[in-house]
Amino acid sequence: MKPLKSVGRIAAMLIPFILSASLPTLTQAAPPGMPDIGMPFGNHFAAMKAKLNLNATQDAQYSVASQATIKAIEAARKARTASAATAKAELAKVDPDFGRILMLKEEAQAATASERKTAISEWVKFTQLLSTEQKALIKGQLLDRVSRADEMREKFRQRHGG
Repeated sequence: MKPLKSVGRIAAMLIPFILSASLPTLTQAAPPGMPDIGMPFGNHFAAMKAKLNLNATQDAQYSVASQATIKAIEAARKARTASAATAKAELAKVDPDFGRILMLKEEAQAATASERKTAISEWVKFTQLLSTEQKALIKGQLLDRVSRADEMREKFRQRHGG
C-alpha cells in the first residue's frame, strides 16, 4: 500500500472519521450488534475522539472544523436538492436540454467548493495540533479502515467477476 503523503489527503480521510462525534442528533438505529449509525460512522468516532484525549486548544479547533464540515454538508445538500428540482423541471419540458442536465452535478460541486475547502483547511489546522501519539492512533485507525475497504473490494470482485 502506498503511504499517504499529502496533508490534504489525510485531512480528507479524517473528516468523516472524526466528524460524527459532534453530530449526535443525526444518529439513527443500527442493526443488532453494530454501533449506532450517524454521520457518517456513528458512535465509533465519539469513542475515538475520547481516546485522543484532546487538550482545550485541540478541542476548540475540532469544534471549528466540525462546524465548518456541517456547513459544507448542508450547502451540498441544498445544492443537490436544487439540482434535482432543476433536472425534474427540465425533463418535464417537451424538448429537454440534456446538456443542461448533464452539467448540473458540476455546477453543484462548483457552488459548494468554497465550503468544502474551508472545512478541509480547518481539519488540516486540527491535525497540525495533534501530538505524535494522537497522530499514531488516528493513523492506525485509518490504515485499518483502508485495509478493510480493500478486503471488501476484493470480495466484491470475487463475487461479481471484476
